[in-house]
Amino acid sequence: MTFFVVLSCLLLNHYWRKDRMLPVDTWVEHWQQFLLTYQPRLPDVIRDRLLTLPILFLLLPLVPVGLLLVIAEGRLMGLLTLGLHFLLLMYCLPRINIDALIDEYLQRWDRGNFEAAYLYTEQVAPGVFDESFTDYARMHARFTEYVLVCSFRRIFAVLFWYILLGPLGALFYLMLQQMIRSGILLPNGRAQAFGNQLLAILEWVPVRMVALAFALAGDFVAAFRALKSRLFDELDADTGLQLLQECAVAAMLPYDRGSQDVDFADRAAADLRELRGLLMRTHVVWVVVLALIILVV
Repeated sequence: MTFFVVLSCLLLNHYWRKDRMLPVDTWVEHWQQFLLTYQPRLPDVIRDRLLTLPILFLLLPLVPVGLLLVIAEGRLMGLLTLGLHFLLLMYCLPRINIDALIDEYLQRWDRGNFEAAYLYTEQVAPGVFDESFTDYARMHARFTEYVLVCSFRRIFAVLFWYILLGPLGALFYLMLQQMIRSGILLPNGRAQAFGNQLLAILEWVPVRMVALAFALAGDFVAAFRALKSRLFDELDADTGLQLLQECAVAAMLPYDRGSQDVDFADRAAADLRELRGLLMRTHVVWVVVLALIILVV
């Protein structure tokens, strides 16, 4: 069942190119606000604990989901469980089609209309750019970074935790990301450090597995050398993303990046197209590896 759910969700995620914002997406904000409102009513022994609200935010929603999965187990010849797994995994995947976003961005970039590329991206995926750019090289670097990070955190890492722990693992990882992003329940440095450290722990293995998949899907020697040189880096989420970026760059070899005859805009577009190809090949690597694991186990 795991293989079928993963393959189905990846295919739907790739070919579903329309807006996929869901009415239920606002529940996370409402849940956080409810916890903040309810905090004064909590027992004194836990009310003022630094991590009480973050722990409640992460764990309580898993209880009804887990009960629903237990109730559905074995019913309708397993179809109910299959449907729940499919819906929960699709919920954890990104709300935008990254491949379609790259297509639209490149159409504008290739015409030299960099401002239009910026405006379209901000409309479809608000928050990609932290600021308005006049330096389009920085803008393009930020967009490329977003593509890589979003692909990792909303696809590959989600799939890793789904395969390892099922829908509850994927949902827990997603909610941790959302809690850190909003910061409402992490009001001070100690709480933020807890969230970032937990994220780093959950991403340590997936980062290295995706980096290895980059090596298998691209220039193996260069990417594996980059991975090996930073394999035991410090436990830090940002450091993990830097490792991933270095391995991705090492795995991509579309042309001589040092050539002075290639215009920057053309070079940047070629790099982005190669990154898209690398990510697609990495999807295939993950599916093949998962199929082999299922056959062997």
